[in-house]
Amino acid sequence: MRIFLLFVALLAGSLVCAAALTYPAWLLVSLVSIEPVHRVMHRVAMLVALVGLVVLTRRLGLSSRDSLGFGMPRRQFLQQIAVGWICGVLLMTPLASLLLWLDIRDMRPDQDGKLLALLANAILSGFVIAFIEEIFFRGVLFTAVRRTSGKIAAIVAPSLLYASLHFLGGKLNVPDDQVAWRHGFEVLVNLFERYADPASLLDSFLALFTLGILLSLVRERTGAIAGGIGLHAAGVAAIFIIRATTLVNPGDAQAGWVGNYDGVIGWAALVWFAVIATVVATWKRSLRPDAGNQLP
Repeated sequence: MRIFLLFVALLAGSLVCAAALTYPAWLLVSLVSIEPVHRVMHRVAMLVALVGLVVLTRRLGLSSRDSLGFGMPRRQFLQQIAVGWICGVLLMTPLASLLLWLDIRDMRPDQDGKLLALLANAILSGFVIAFIEEIFFRGVLFTAVRRTSGKIAAIVAPSLLYASLHFLGGKLNVPDDQVAWRHGFEVLVNLFERYADPASLLDSFLALFTLGILLSLVRERTGAIAGGIGLHAAGVAAIFIIRATTLVNPGDAQAGWVGNYDGVIGWAALVWFAVIATVVATWKRSLRPDAGNQLP
């Protein structure tokens, strides 16, 4: 697990470096556009982490196509993305239907004429997020942990980190004329504000952890991240659409099934994701393209 901890340390170091660089970065950005200090800090952290990941993956020999999860012909890769997308839609449809059927979420009344643009935005956002997260969690990190600690660790450890990072916050409202060096570090501290009440995050954390397990199983059984990209992109798009077209009904007795993270990912999602992950884990046929099969 040393390699896994090395990646965690890289992410933590990136946050600290970003906190120190936030103020000069904010001054530079303010020449063009005034942005909230927390947004600047987040972008700087992403940039520092990206540079660090490029350096680290090259030093560890993890920059090959196979290590990144692209180790198959382009045609098969695109086919698995497409099949993963279809499976993702099929995965999310029962969950969305359950939330509407139980009146946990109610339809918004003001969606006329916006659905096409909403759908396009959801699909684009889904694929952007899926490519970034799958390359890191089920690509580089999965390969690194699998080589050094085995299959189980490669499935579990990145999934824990994947779930944990979803609850980082860090918003900080500071008047433009009062931004100072210290505010980068205040954003850093605020990143973990949601963890002050861990019990309130338990349902969503376990659901996201189980989703990470599912995506890792797809990665293990197909030998690439293509299926996970399609599955992940469809899930993100579905949540985007659900949140944009419906509202949580807080007065409903069943509202606890969706938790308080995003109004979708909660106990209901945990149960459903666990069922699908169990099916994938126990599926007897090989899912690798060299065996002539696609995702189930």
